[in-house]
Amino acid sequence: MKRYLLVLLLLSFFFTGNRSYGQLYNFTNYGLEQGLPQSTVFSTCLDSRGYLWVGTESGVARFNGGQFQVFDKSSGLPGNITRTIVEGTDGNIWVGTDKGIGVFNGKVWKTITAKDGLKGSAVTKLVKDKDGKMWVATSDSGINIITLRADSTLIDYINERNGLAANFVLDILHSSDGSTWVAMIGGASIITFVDGKPKIQNLESIASIPSNLFSCIAEDKKGDIWLGTLDAGAFLLSKKNNRFSVTPYGEQKGIVDSRIWDIYCDVDNQVWFGTNDNGLYHLKNNTVINISTRNGLPGNLVLSINRDKNRNLWIGSMNGLSLFQGFHLVHFTLDDGLPGKQVLALKANADNSLWVGGDGKGLAKVSVQNNKMTSQFFGPNTGFISTQVTSVDVDNFGNLILGTHGDGIAIKQTGKFKYLSSYDGLADDNINCVYWNNFGSIYAGTDVGYNEIKSDKIYTINEANGLIHPEVQTVISDLKGNIWMGTLGGLASFHPITWNYRDFNEAEGLTDLRIHALAVDKLNQIYIGTTSGIFRYNAKADTIVPLLSSELNAKTINSLIFYNDTVLIAGTTLGFNKVFFDKDFGNPIKVVSYDKSNGFKFSETKLNAICKDNGNNIWFGTVSGLTRYQSELEDTIRETPVVHITEIRLSFENVDWTSKDQLLSNWYNIPEKLKLKYFQNHITFDFDGIYLLNPEKVKFRYKLEPFEKNWSPASNSKSVTYPGLNDGKYTFYISASSDGVNWSAPITYKLTVSPPFRKTLWFYIVCVIGFIVVLIFFIRYRERKLRKEKEYLEQVVKERTAEVVAQKEHIEEQKEEITASITYARRIQQAVLPNFEILSENTSDCFILYKPRDIVSGDFYWIGKSDNYLVVAAADCTGHGVPGAFMSMLGISFMNKIVNELKVNLPEQILNHMRANVITSLKQGNYEGTTKDGMDMALCIINLDTLELTFSGAYNPAIIVENNEAVELKADRMPVGLHIKMDDFTHEKYQLKKGDCVYLFSDGFQDQMGGPDGRKFMRKNLRDLLVAISSKPFAEQKEVLESTIENWQNSYPVNGGAEQIDDILVLGFTV
Repeated sequence: MKRYLLVLLLLSFFFTGNRSYGQLYNFTNYGLEQGLPQSTVFSTCLDSRGYLWVGTESGVARFNGGQFQVFDKSSGLPGNITRTIVEGTDGNIWVGTDKGIGVFNGKVWKTITAKDGLKGSAVTKLVKDKDGKMWVATSDSGINIITLRADSTLIDYINERNGLAANFVLDILHSSDGSTWVAMIGGASIITFVDGKPKIQNLESIASIPSNLFSCIAEDKKGDIWLGTLDAGAFLLSKKNNRFSVTPYGEQKGIVDSRIWDIYCDVDNQVWFGTNDNGLYHLKNNTVINISTRNGLPGNLVLSINRDKNRNLWIGSMNGLSLFQGFHLVHFTLDDGLPGKQVLALKANADNSLWVGGDGKGLAKVSVQNNKMTSQFFGPNTGFISTQVTSVDVDNFGNLILGTHGDGIAIKQTGKFKYLSSYDGLADDNINCVYWNNFGSIYAGTDVGYNEIKSDKIYTINEANGLIHPEVQTVISDLKGNIWMGTLGGLASFHPITWNYRDFNEAEGLTDLRIHALAVDKLNQIYIGTTSGIFRYNAKADTIVPLLSSELNAKTINSLIFYNDTVLIAGTTLGFNKVFFDKDFGNPIKVVSYDKSNGFKFSETKLNAICKDNGNNIWFGTVSGLTRYQSELEDTIRETPVVHITEIRLSFENVDWTSKDQLLSNWYNIPEKLKLKYFQNHITFDFDGIYLLNPEKVKFRYKLEPFEKNWSPASNSKSVTYPGLNDGKYTFYISASSDGVNWSAPITYKLTVSPPFRKTLWFYIVCVIGFIVVLIFFIRYRERKLRKEKEYLEQVVKERTAEVVAQKEHIEEQKEEITASITYARRIQQAVLPNFEILSENTSDCFILYKPRDIVSGDFYWIGKSDNYLVVAAADCTGHGVPGAFMSMLGISFMNKIVNELKVNLPEQILNHMRANVITSLKQGNYEGTTKDGMDMALCIINLDTLELTFSGAYNPAIIVENNEAVELKADRMPVGLHIKMDDFTHEKYQLKKGDCVYLFSDGFQDQMGGPDGRKFMRKNLRDLLVAISSKPFAEQKEVLESTIENWQNSYPVNGGAEQIDDILVLGFTV
């Protein structure tokens, strides 16, 4: 019998089915390509830290929303086939496998197997009871009940010997009445405890169910029990007057699959069923909906169903892991009955049917009932000949007005279509939009103007008649009857009776003239959708102002419609946005975006293909079909992301904290109490926000008190660096949000930066005591020594005085001469350097960090202005000290000549001239003994009117920091001088914006040796440092750079710190 049951169980995993098409639901699927170790997902579990644990045939995977971390036998699990996962009362993760149980505490796995007393070949289910005990279902030995203690593991057993119906247990449920239900291959049992001993009652003795192959068990909010079987479908057990009534849920209820693998009882009396051949079934209000591969599920054999605290429904199947986010977004394609792959036009009817214009069959009237679409197409028998319908409207008499591509306008009256084309007087047969107004006119927008059709007359208006631009994309009426037209060259408005015309462009504040969509609110304000966001026109103030841009999921707006009085829907090239206003229509309260990451699968919406039906559903035409949005079905209960600090780094380097005798937390590589030395004050916090629903939208804010009092701006960055912290006690706060409105409670981390010993009380005490002791010994020693050596010293002093005085005078004369010469050379060098005021007067803020290694420097900077162009250069000449200074003065002289005399204002040409002058001046050539001297340069020219930056470089790049993101402008890989590569220098352009920070530098900063390991500082760390300080005033930036490089040198533990090895030049400014 057991062998038969095992064979039946294995065979149940193989299934066949015919593919059919259906509407697509809101699924995000994860498989091998996304990092899942194996495709068969038996179970899922969301832990208290926000991670989703996934059991497969190749181990268990921990998912943070972006990546899977896999644990298997090589990691410490007793077996790889993982059928069940649960979190214990202590936060540890319990995993049931084919070889026993693994318990993970964040660091290591502990195993519970047969050698610990565990009975059974494979663990099929783990369930925690109210006392914290773990109930373990097995495939052949019934149930183990485990109690973990600090020094021991206690196991009790319940099996056939105790009266259990069978030993092959698949599911356990601790019900709300205190009893425990057990589903088995061989029956079902109910366990209660009397005086600490189990009392078992088998289900067949109290209820009649035509199967004993029970696979799963669940309890709904009413306390009723749901049972799934492997051969007879699902059953509902309702208890009344101590008796059970049995209701089968099979074909008669709409569930045609007889093999049920999992049942999940959801909120609002919803029940989900995972089946063997037909995917998911959803039961609500006695209505059953089937969801399978034709609706977006990756496989039809569903093994597990689970909902997390964010109300995400996780589905495990033979084909991977799926996230189902609800029925609020449903997608239809050509195969469901649309008149084309792309839906170009939409209009809702009073009966909730839709007129749909497509790019294949032209026109269809579609109806959707229970998410099933029926379509009526129109062809030549009704007089309809068009294959592409671009716009739809209906007049007050119910006549259908269609704009087509190539066939002009089609009007449906009394069941037949009548066409108007260019032969009848239309401006063009390619219609962008049609609109009927209450004054009886039809307006048709084309690429060569628009037509007004009224009383069987056609009028054409174009640029010759004063229209602002011929390409009309959209037409609407406001609340006063004015007609508004959006074109690709501005906005036009007129009254259809008075013909008072007005247009709007940059002069009125409309900075983007490419208009795609228009909408009007209840205050008669006009919303203008453009290629750079949404603008709003207020007639009372007669102003157009930018409303939304970067807050949207895409800047290009394709459609606009009001969902209700205060919610605006904006279709874009990446999905759509819901914009919420208050009743006064001030600035938007919040913006909620929908794209591929959260269910809008078809991504790009089509121009003005949007409508709202009588059921308040919003319909979108897209490049791949039709999407319906039902706001009332959307689950708005959302938890905030779970935030963790995952790493703490010093000077951008990872740290092995265990080697530093730091006690680490179990789940993350961070010390529980961090105390740093004074030179370990360059700290980077790495963090993560676990939000499985939509991890891409997680943003963070943080602050370090008392260093910072206010929260940082919201950012997607998962790290923050604090360089140059003073000694003291600090508290780091980090919070996360998925919508920018609701923020998680901040987590805190405390650390201490110890002062240097010279600042401690002990240092002062030791110094005082030491000074006293040394003084006493020194006095005594000196007294004895002076007495013994007095006479000898007097004689030696007499003999040596003359010689020492003579040598000293000679050396001091030489030193003074050399030092005076070099000092004079420094004054000359500083005199020829450009005036810093040129840079400060032409930029918003700036600094120059100039640190020669010796008295004179081989690095130089050059700043000049020619007309409206600001020229800024930073150069690193061959060598340093006096040789480098000679080269730098040559370079400054060349720059003065090239820019000021020759008036060259292209950076690549300046470098070409510089190279030619260096080669000529140093007589370089392809012969033995020639010099290889030259210089590396970074040179940029900024148009002060347009803020366009043109950059050229010889080995040295430029870094631009925009919104806390670094952009590196690459340099040519050749110097200014004779080189094996003598190509012309190239340039790169970059459009600066107000607030962008520009940095030029030599290699002295990045090549400086230092740090605990005596390494170079490196360009990557310099770039990250510049990003970290870019929001500070430039004077403070210079101080941070100086203190950072000094601390980097001082932290080298040999010889009291590293010496400066090269000249250092860093130049920064913002326009």
